[in-house]
Amino acid sequence: KRKLKSPEKILDLPLSLPTCLEMLEENYDAVKEEFGDDEHANTMSSLQAIHARYQKHAAGTNNNNNSSSNNNSQSSLVGTTSYVGQWFKPFARDDQSIEVQSAIAPVLTAFGDENPDTDMVYAVGVDSVRKRVTVAFRGSVTPSDFMKDVMITMNLQPNPVRSLDSECSDEKIGIHHGFYEYLLKSRHGKNKLQEIVNHVTSLFVEVPERQKDYKVYVTGHSLGGALATLFSLYVAASIGDQTSKEVIPGPITCISVASPRVGDRSFQKAFNYLEQNGLLRHLRIANERDPVTMMPSATGKKIWATLSPVSYLAFKLKDNQFEEKESFHHTGVKLKLSKGAKYDFFYMGAPIGIGNGEGEEAQSDTTSSKGSRTAKSSKQTSKKSSIRRDKIPDVTFHLGKAYTENMSSVKTALSDLSLNDLYKTQVASIFEKKMTSEDED
Repeated sequence: KRKLKSPEKILDLPLSLPTCLEMLEENYDAVKEEFGDDEHANTMSSLQAIHARYQKHAAGTNNNNNSSSNNNSQSSLVGTTSYVGQWFKPFARDDQSIEVQSAIAPVLTAFGDENPDTDMVYAVGVDSVRKRVTVAFRGSVTPSDFMKDVMITMNLQPNPVRSLDSECSDEKIGIHHGFYEYLLKSRHGKNKLQEIVNHVTSLFVEVPERQKDYKVYVTGHSLGGALATLFSLYVAASIGDQTSKEVIPGPITCISVASPRVGDRSFQKAFNYLEQNGLLRHLRIANERDPVTMMPSATGKKIWATLSPVSYLAFKLKDNQFEEKESFHHTGVKLKLSKGAKYDFFYMGAPIGIGNGEGEEAQSDTTSSKGSRTAKSSKQTSKKSSIRRDKIPDVTFHLGKAYTENMSSVKTALSDLSLNDLYKTQVASIFEKKMTSEDED
């Protein structure tokens, strides 16, 4: 295999975007050989899009500086309107291309890959233009990653929201055991959650001004999306705890892509509490027909019980609620993407009413917090009675290329949409209706 040129630059943190692009260009053939044409093309395309955004900002800054002597107030207004308003706009467009300045380029400040073949990998970066600190998790790549994916037992842990909502929150939450091991299992007295939080905290301690106007974003694809979801829950709960002296500002914004389910109903309820109290926002992007986003629906214990009547009876006699306790549930606002530039939004299985797709959610996501399935109309039932080939799950829809294509196709339609506004205008009312219906039950 080809050897990397100037590898010392990669290990020299902080690593700026211009340096990263320079390294990729210098090692073009080696990187393409390692990751393949499609993956390499997607990576370069993403980095170049980020590069273009900062080129545009650099040009705008120069123009504003040149005209500031004539109209200082206009320059200030343009800067505020253009960038502060985009904190919660993950689909904002930027297409121009001008020379970027290293001083404003995003910087990679931490990279956790001590054991990349046997452990999770993450990165922490700072974006001074959009005022963001971003935590990104790697998806499934190694045999170890795939082994963690299939550890579908439920690991019960103390509920981090319990101290904020002692009357309503459950004492424990159930977490996918594989994801728990990667993020929460202790390694030499400290887990990865604590390690990453320390990196993020230091960025706000070193520059206290960031606590006023910077936001924390967490993201990842597949396994990375699941870890991002789990990480966001714990950090958001810590922010809400007034005794924790947390310097990380809220709300935490999680943008997960192709994520499997992470926890049980208690986990979902804890997540809901943080969302309703303005501590957490979660956009869960899922391609239609992506099988990974439909899994796991249940633990191995529940799956075994469905295959063995004797085991089912034994589990049921021991705990009448065992089926619900052994089921996984999704969190956040789901953005469902389909071929043909179609999209729909859902929250807790209910359509938000924004989109141009079919507006139907998979039955596995449409459950109330008590676990009863939402009733389908006879029209929907008859429609789903016949299997459509174009609806059969297909692993190719889980790949980065499929997500890149679908996201690109709806970019213009979603460019002015704010995740923050979705929570204020849509999510709150859906959550209230679901809680009211449960109280009536």
